[in-house]
Amino acid sequence: MINLRSMANRLTSGVNPNVTATLLVSTGYATDAAGLQVPTYAAPETVTVQVQALTQKELQHLDKLNITNGQAGVFVDRQLNSADRSTGSGGDVFQFPDSPSIPADLRGSEWLVVAVLEGWPGSGWCRAAITRQMS
Repeated sequence: MINLRSMANRLTSGVNPNVTATLLVSTGYATDAAGLQVPTYAAPETVTVQVQALTQKELQHLDKLNITNGQAGVFVDRQLNSADRSTGSGGDVFQFPDSPSIPADLRGSEWLVVAVLEGWPGSGWCRAAITRQMS
């Protein structure tokens, strides 16, 4: 199978370099002693991502889904999940290191996957909308 994402990434990364992030894959939630739901995650993974602006069509699509907090798009060579009540997933999370090699607007921040824009399970990559989380 041809990996079009890999081919396109060779070109786009020359203009918009890939960055490294820690990915926390949502496994649902636990309930603490006070009865509050606390998100749970699989072991952290280091992934290479490309962060891009969302297109106008993507913003309109998210708006029609009543998702108003998409702030950026991310390409990654794996499948991601947004919040899904039927599976109990709270959405995957990206953590960007506080490093000079990371763009200033991402440095030291955490971003939640709010929607999968392009999911290609057989190809091993997807594009998702993400939003910055408060620290």
